[in-house]
Amino acid sequence: MCWTRRTVRSRRSRRVHTVVFDRAAAELGFALDDAQRRAATAFASDRNLYLWGPVGRGKSWLMATYFAALPTERKLRIHFHEFFRDLHRAIRRHGSDLSAALDDLLGERDVLCFDEFHVHDVADGKFISRLLAEILDRDIRVIVTSNYPPHSLLPNPLFHDDFLPTIELIEQSLTIIAVDGPVDYRTTADHETGFAAGWWVSPGAPEQLERLGLHPPSPDEFRTLAPAAHPIRVRRATAAQLWIDFADLCENATAPVDYLALTHDFPMWVIGGVPTLRDVGRESAQRFANVVDVLYDRDVVPVFLAAIALTDLTADARLPLDIERIMSRLGQLGRYELDSAGEGRVVEV
Repeated sequence: MCWTRRTVRSRRSRRVHTVVFDRAAAELGFALDDAQRRAATAFASDRNLYLWGPVGRGKSWLMATYFAALPTERKLRIHFHEFFRDLHRAIRRHGSDLSAALDDLLGERDVLCFDEFHVHDVADGKFISRLLAEILDRDIRVIVTSNYPPHSLLPNPLFHDDFLPTIELIEQSLTIIAVDGPVDYRTTADHETGFAAGWWVSPGAPEQLERLGLHPPSPDEFRTLAPAAHPIRVRRATAAQLWIDFADLCENATAPVDYLALTHDFPMWVIGGVPTLRDVGRESAQRFANVVDVLYDRDVVPVFLAAIALTDLTADARLPLDIERIMSRLGQLGRYELDSAGEGRVVEV
């Protein structure tokens, strides 16, 4: 594959000195661990990077710190789901021409930061193989974060071998760095703003809703929205709040592109009727995981009204992929549960 570069670009603006990361960490009250320092040193180079590791070890924070400090506007940081949505739209606009679609999305950018990279679906895997080859042929620095080392991408044994050439391309073209320090920083997050200001409420009794200032929708507030073509039935949709049932959000044919579109209009979501995941199918459980990812990345304030305590969500369930990351994110929420005597208690806030 050959791509004719439009300009010869200076690489100086693609690097950020390690002192930037030290200062950013100090402002938050911690010091870089050894794994984070290895990553910070790599950011000071001009290499393509693939940062992987367990949830909460600072991969996205490192990327965000790098991105904010870059002395250029020719940069793009985007989430996996959002990039796929925008790319498929651009491909349709350009008559299935992937190269032209990437020209449209990337323009003259020098740096592409790709958050939460993963490959679970075989169709996505085939498309990603083409996509990565096209991107890596361009004069652009690529930074990727993932919960998976490259060799664990597309883990389905029926299709993994077909993805090996792409894994080899990643390993040859990007410097692989394990960000696997001893601290899960999500367990130390405050609960004042954004996603972490939300609640896991069980069982969602009237007195619990009243104490949280939540008033259930009336029947005349029901609406059907179509944020990205899929019709979605909601119980309330106002400038301040989206109220929707788990069944309508996760048991129908919705997708991350729908959730992303809804986050643009609704800064707070109430999701009612959340069951234990053992009582729903694998696809519904995976949609719920995708919802949590999107709400977390968009910093939407969620309230989950659940039949069960958070600790029971995954009991005996056929779990969705990436469940450790999902539970880590849900673990940042305040929890308001009723004990066996029906008394309300707030736990792990």
